[in-house]
Amino acid sequence: MIAAGFGGSQIVGAPILSVDTQERSVVVDSLTKNTTEVWAAGAPLHLLPDDVRIAIEAAVEVRSKGIYSVPVYVSKVVITGEFNSDAVTGLLASNVDTRVLPTHAVIQLPLSGVKYLRSLTRFEENGQAFHATSGEVAGFAALSSPIDLKAIDHVAPLTFRLEFEIAGSDSLHFLPLGANTTVSARIAWPHPDFEGAFLPISHEFAAQGYSANWHVLELNRAVPQRWRGDAVSNSAMLATAFGVRLFQPSDIYTQNYRAVRYGILFIAITFACFFAWEHLVQGLRLHPMQYLLVGLALATFYLLLLALSEHVGFAVSYAIAAAALVTLITAYIAGATTNRNSAAGIGAALAASYGALYVILLSEDYALLYGSLLLFVILATLMLATRRLNWARVGRENSPDGSNSSL
Repeated sequence: MIAAGFGGSQIVGAPILSVDTQERSVVVDSLTKNTTEVWAAGAPLHLLPDDVRIAIEAAVEVRSKGIYSVPVYVSKVVITGEFNSDAVTGLLASNVDTRVLPTHAVIQLPLSGVKYLRSLTRFEENGQAFHATSGEVAGFAALSSPIDLKAIDHVAPLTFRLEFEIAGSDSLHFLPLGANTTVSARIAWPHPDFEGAFLPISHEFAAQGYSANWHVLELNRAVPQRWRGDAVSNSAMLATAFGVRLFQPSDIYTQNYRAVRYGILFIAITFACFFAWEHLVQGLRLHPMQYLLVGLALATFYLLLLALSEHVGFAVSYAIAAAALVTLITAYIAGATTNRNSAAGIGAALAASYGALYVILLSEDYALLYGSLLLFVILATLMLATRRLNWARVGRENSPDGSNSSL
């Protein structure tokens, strides 16, 4: 799969400060009744930043493999922010049962997949560059870097700056892990589609792409600023995610699917028109086998459309399939009924109908309106043309010489 090989959907979080702890327990000797104090490894403490600013600039291109095409992106990501000094001091506070180890701390950036990073140009804490390795936090893969919290100044905030490029496809989401999270994204894709827990507070659209801005507060999410161990699950984190999807409004499979949805309606209306036409034209009758052959031709149109559109594009495929269908049915009716004028009229009506269907398929916001209007026009035309037809006598009438013009 193109998407899986390029990176798939990506999730970008914000740095999480984690510090190891030790738990105190008392062991009592059953014989001597002496007690021994034992400190064992405990669950780590996690702290989220106070302020997070994420800037995204994604370049999008369409990759093809065989008959399939998928939009993929390479996104430049800049994450800046800070941990509140009072929050860090509170994190390091020990008590009689818990000992916090400030020299065993780590800053971790949760991601959906570290292996799809294209480059990591900066991983700075308090202006100092650190070396990042792979890690894991809250069920996410992570960029991880150790930090000695005992050696830092607890009066000033603990700042961070990360710059990297990440590749992906389909969607790009963010985790609002700051008490105050701001995200600014510029996506070079003409079809915006926002999804997730939060919608942007502002956005701008252009032919070359769009930009959007989000602002999420701690109060807006169901994840605390500080927790211990596994108190916050991966699913709880994912529930707060928001972002964009590379929406493809009119790819060939969507257009083919929409065409097939109109298939039964077009076949039924065509049969109804044929039925009314043969009773409006004196001496003309069609055999059920002829109805069957016309129906098979109408159904084959959609198969031909799908097969061609995988190789030459939807517009050209539709033109070829529609022209072939109209020509086939017109020639068949002209030969079967020996009435070329009526056959030409049927061909013109079919061509107009499939032309209107093509307009509907290209419409994104007005497809239902155009489809409803087309159905109304066809039914109105059919009703007006047969308004004087005595349907009670249909089936009992024969041609003057008792013959049938069908083959």
